[in-house]
Amino acid sequence: MTAIIKDIPFNYEEYGTGKLVLCIHGYLVDHRMMKNCFEPVFKSLKGYRRIYIDLPGMGRTPAANYIKTAYDTLELLIEFINLITPNENVLLAGESFGGHLSLGLINKIPDKIDGVFLLCPHIDSLIYKKESSLPEKTSIFVSDILQRRKNDPDIKKLLDTAVIATPKILRDYKTSILKGIKVCDKRFLFKHFSGDFSLKLKEDLKGIKFDKPMCILTGRQDHIVGFNDAYELLNFFPRASYSVIDCAGHNLQIENGKVFTVFVRDWIKRIEMDRNVYLFID
Repeated sequence: MTAIIKDIPFNYEEYGTGKLVLCIHGYLVDHRMMKNCFEPVFKSLKGYRRIYIDLPGMGRTPAANYIKTAYDTLELLIEFINLITPNENVLLAGESFGGHLSLGLINKIPDKIDGVFLLCPHIDSLIYKKESSLPEKTSIFVSDILQRRKNDPDIKKLLDTAVIATPKILRDYKTSILKGIKVCDKRFLFKHFSGDFSLKLKEDLKGIKFDKPMCILTGRQDHIVGFNDAYELLNFFPRASYSVIDCAGHNLQIENGKVFTVFVRDWIKRIEMDRNVYLFID
């Protein structure tokens, strides 16, 4: 499906009916990253309309010269939300850079958002005045078959980020992550676009408050964004649960899928208690 926002045809996929869940992927990848981990959970739940969007320069959404910073992308997302669901509130699920954008949306349109799930979110430490400390790159388990084929280009890309690497994780990585990386507009993303917010928005975010159900899920071995900065979010979000998962890096959702599912379902359960609507399955 396509939605035209400021002359940009935003590509997205939509499933189900009911409360809107806008899923925002991370940097370089596309909507498949979010669809492939969230859809298996939501298929067993009723009453949720899921939208998986491709951000500009990623997936099938083209870039534009006027998009220079994360703030520009944020403004486009707000217009997308207002177009897709003008009269109803939304739920947000953001991974990595998508989590970064979700924080911006909380700041800009808090009354439009009823809950947020942050998966391995990128947190700009300047916002919270805390020096980021990242874990060292760690491999806890690599199966023998992948170890023997580690010079294969796709396997090498997996091993550069993986904490756990098995043939199944490789298949999921290729489908959910690598396909998006291979089709993204690398010239735009590496040379034209800055994934940072403006200084003004950073100042605004220092006073952020949000009292709706949240889940902040991080990987103990995530050497891309870490977990310490995300912990600081608890000072701003009184309804947030925070977890750091062992044997998980930046690809937590495919390295530790069963744990991921538990936390998504718990988040939905807390949202439904807030809404006084009980559709979840215990």
